[in-house]
Amino acid sequence: MKKSILIIGVSLILGGVSGYFYQKSRKPFALDYGRVVINVPVTHHKSLEDKTYPLGEKYLAEDMAAAFNQLGVQTEVYTLEDMFANKNFKEGFDIYMRAYPELQLKSYHGVFDQDKVSVLFETIPYKIEEVKNADIVFTGSLKKNREYRSRGINSYFMPQFTRFDKFYPAYSEKHKTKLLFIGNLYPEAKTRKTVDLALKNGLELDIYGSGWGKVLPKEKLYLHKGVQIPGDELKYYYSSADIVFNDTREDMIEAGFIPNRIFDVTAAKGFLISDYMAEIEEIYGDAIVMYKNEAEFLALVTYYLNHPEERKKKAYEAYLITKRRFGAKSVVSEMFKVMKAYVRDNGLGEDDE
Repeated sequence: MKKSILIIGVSLILGGVSGYFYQKSRKPFALDYGRVVINVPVTHHKSLEDKTYPLGEKYLAEDMAAAFNQLGVQTEVYTLEDMFANKNFKEGFDIYMRAYPELQLKSYHGVFDQDKVSVLFETIPYKIEEVKNADIVFTGSLKKNREYRSRGINSYFMPQFTRFDKFYPAYSEKHKTKLLFIGNLYPEAKTRKTVDLALKNGLELDIYGSGWGKVLPKEKLYLHKGVQIPGDELKYYYSSADIVFNDTREDMIEAGFIPNRIFDVTAAKGFLISDYMAEIEEIYGDAIVMYKNEAEFLALVTYYLNHPEERKKKAYEAYLITKRRFGAKSVVSEMFKVMKAYVRDNGLGEDDE
């Protein structure tokens, strides 16, 4: 049987059949546990093409879909508004990429999706009220995974990942720059740590992302080079900058979620300086340089701008770790094994290999 996957967050179908009732008609139809849907956290489908505030989870969902396709599973991406409009797909799995306030998993899944397998892929902390209603939880935080399992939740540690056919070493003289920061300004924030520290210490950096035109000083607006870089061009920027900066939301640091940027930049052999996270250090050691305060930030930037061979050495060390552990295909393959096992163990359908 040809397996297929649908993505809204993510909806996965493994190949079995189950009775299913549509809420209004109450007429049963078969679910296909060989299909998956990935659900992304935007209300309207047109938001997937929003250029003014590009959504990181959209790209992650697309990369996840590509990995499922490589495994022979058809995959599609949907938005929250599609959850009611696309019931004819008959997917057995729904993967939710992120929980927004409008996502009420208990009602969506509990009322008329009772035979579907609901899967959460957690990249930032979910509310526990949503997590406990999922059939399977994949979390990118070891800390959260331990918490969930202690509560009896069916949770698995599953890190974020990168695509090696999309992010790979691709130096380009056209894209060469010294200091690079790519990231949106959070709606509730006035700046981000990296940009604030760089400007405070008189550093010139290229900034890409939405929101910056409204907050940068007029005399520094020239540093804002663009709102969005197409996903298939990011590797040129990462590979060609002397230093790529990463900074992390405070709630992600507290919960232990490593930003996906870490895996993408290192896959492109970019040299990273990041704010400190114990989880990054646990995986990469000193291959990714991190700072804990302003003095360390300035000292590290100054040192590594003047030591290109050391930048190259650390970038290569981090690249090898990412290549070994964080490819999309290997991570998604592990997810797929867990999902198939859930179907088999709960008698939902035949596990068609």
